[in-house]
Parts: sequence; structure tokens; C-alpha cells
Amino acid sequence: MDMVYSNFPQTGIIWVPCIPNYATGTFIPVYNLANIPQEMPNTVTALPRGGIKTKPWNHEEDVVLKDLIAEYGVKKWAKIAKVLNEKFNSHRKGKNCRERWNNHLNPEINKGEWSYEEDLILLKEFKNIGKKWSSISKVLSGRTENAVKNRWNTLMKSIQQTAGCSNYEIVTEYLISHIEEMINSKSQE
Repeated sequence: MDMVYSNFPQTGIIWVPCIPNYATGTFIPVYNLANIPQEMPNTVTALPRGGIKTKPWNHEEDVVLKDLIAEYGVKKWAKIAKVLNEKFNSHRKGKNCRERWNNHLNPEINKGEWSYEEDLILLKEFKNIGKKWSSISKVLSGRTENAVKNRWNTLMKSIQQTAGCSNYEIVTEYLISHIEEMINSKSQE
């Protein structure tokens, strides 16, 4: 498609950003002659490539977050973030608070070593439903979605390095049979 340029003279015209009015099909100028800035900045401050980073969580924020969750429950994350931000002058989002609770502060989280039984459940669930970490984590009580995904990746990486096989189906079948043998021999002792 060719660009169409207008032929009207450029002198005396001030170009301003506009917002579309979808109801009327017109554009509403952001500035008018009374509020147009006299000097426009030459450079625009660029954000870092990873976006704006929030500061790490500290102990005081964790304590207040636990108290707010006790007060508001585990559903009102935006409200919890707002109160937390007012108290600590921070910029946490509801998602940050939810992830901090679900992955670090929740006392029901199991951060211990994985048992053979848990590995077996993980592998069988993966075989049945695939990479649905949320569904698998619900079967493994106390394990977060992230912990389940990390454990699966660790199991796959270890067997791929030792056996040299990269087919997930074959590796999963091998691990299931191997872990079942280990559990059976352990129970016979």
C-alpha cells in the first residue's frame, strides 16, 4: 500500500498527538493551543530491557503480607498489594503478593526432598496429561507448580545425560518402571 501525503503547506501547522473517538470517528487532540508544551524533550528515557525491577522482599514485608492474608484471605490480592504498598511505599502488584505467598510463605508448601512416591506420581500424571503443571501440583499436595516443573526438568535432564535419550515418552516410561522397582524393593525389605 502506498503512503499518501497531503499537499497542504507545512508552515503554521502544529502537529499534536490525538486520541481516537470511536463513537464519532474523529480524533481528539491531547493538547490545544493553551496547554501545548513549549519545549519537547529531545530524548525519551528508555526502560531497562527486563522492565522495571522491584526490590527483593524483606522480612518486614513478609510479616505484613502474612497478616494481610490472614485478614483478607487468599483471593483479594489487589487489595493486599494496595495496603502493602501504602505501608512500605513500594510498587508491588497483586500478582507479586500471590506468587510470594504461593511459592514461599504458605506454611502448607513442602520444600523438602522429593520422595520416590512423589516422583512416580509426577511422572504418571505427566504421562497422562502432559505439561499441565498446575493440575499435577494439585495431585501432589504441598508442591507448587514451579517446584513440580523444576523437578520434572531435573528428572528429564539427569536421565537424558546418563542415557543419552531425548525422547520424553521413552524417558518417562523408563523412569516410571525404574522408580516402581525401587519402591517395590524398598517395601519388601
